[in-house]
Amino acid sequence: MDYSTNSTSVDMSVYVILGLALEIPIAVAAVLGNILVCWAVHYNKRLRNVTNYFIVSLAIADMMVGLFAIPFALLVNAKRPRDRFHLCLFMNSFVVFLTQSSILCLVAIALDRYFAVTRPLRYRRVATGRRALAVILLTWIVAFFIGMVPLFGWHKPSSSRTIECDFMEIIDMNYMVYFNFFGAVLPPLIIIVLVYRRIFQEVHRQVKAIAQLVVGSENDTNKRLAELTFKEARAAKNLAIVILIFALCWLPLHFLNTISVVTPYHPPYYLFLPAITLSHANSAMNPFIYAFSNREYRRTFRKLILTFTLCNILQDVGCTVSTSQNFEEESCHTAYPSLKNKNGVGTASTMTATLTPPAATPIPMKKLVNKSKTAPHCELRLLDGTVH
Repeated sequence: MDYSTNSTSVDMSVYVILGLALEIPIAVAAVLGNILVCWAVHYNKRLRNVTNYFIVSLAIADMMVGLFAIPFALLVNAKRPRDRFHLCLFMNSFVVFLTQSSILCLVAIALDRYFAVTRPLRYRRVATGRRALAVILLTWIVAFFIGMVPLFGWHKPSSSRTIECDFMEIIDMNYMVYFNFFGAVLPPLIIIVLVYRRIFQEVHRQVKAIAQLVVGSENDTNKRLAELTFKEARAAKNLAIVILIFALCWLPLHFLNTISVVTPYHPPYYLFLPAITLSHANSAMNPFIYAFSNREYRRTFRKLILTFTLCNILQDVGCTVSTSQNFEEESCHTAYPSLKNKNGVGTASTMTATLTPPAATPIPMKKLVNKSKTAPHCELRLLDGTVH
């Protein structure tokens, strides 16, 4: 988005080039990374729970930032399209809609973690996939109406003169600051902070209580309860990191908007550019956060990337591939096209690519090739050397 109204054409050409250099890698990472998140939840049954349904919703919003919001921002940065007021208005409103959907999804995640920690027994009865999907649908509907308010009339008036697609020339900044930031962004963030504060207080209380039960006790129920509490605490901590990074990425842009409205000072565009880029970069960060902080996601990402990428490479060179989706051991069995021996008899070679459970020490990739002219055979094994 272009927040500048007084930059020279030379300045703007530099901003356009710089925007392309920064935003295109972010868009690619946001799309591919969040596709991987959705694929992981679909592929690994252990990840199919209510919390991860909300994470998938967040991943879809982040993926749409890479597919739509960033290209829209690059067009607006170049002051395109010209003389298409309502199209420009829609493009800018759509970006606000995606931001709002992410915020409301983070609220849903925080509340989900709150009930999982504070009321674990009741949570397991009422937290179903159907209810989660209903909440997700509600968050997207509310976000749509909040983001599309400018299309309903709260925007700067159009005129007969030539219109350049400039964010501040189209969107009423009173809407962005007083309605969007103070009314629809800041309150949810405050709610999220208070909820997580309560979560960690409850986790601290439970850990102390369980520690007294487990010490000197061989009761399996107490031990399972302790493991469950620590698991929920770890999940809450990981998701709190996601929310903290979201706030750090988006608040600078909202603060600049607020300064431009409530004070006579208008921040220059060279301050807006990194703030806008940082807000978009948030959409590419979450998959990396999941990979580094969640062992199940990390394991699934590795299996998906290594196993399916390898099998597809083998398939591209003319092999017939059949894949096994046993999560504990991923494998594909590949047969080369028929070869003919010296007698003219057709033969085939096979290759097996396997990702096995972790070993104590990494085993290097091995390729065993039978040099027989009649029936060559090879086996390719990929071993995950990480101890989980």
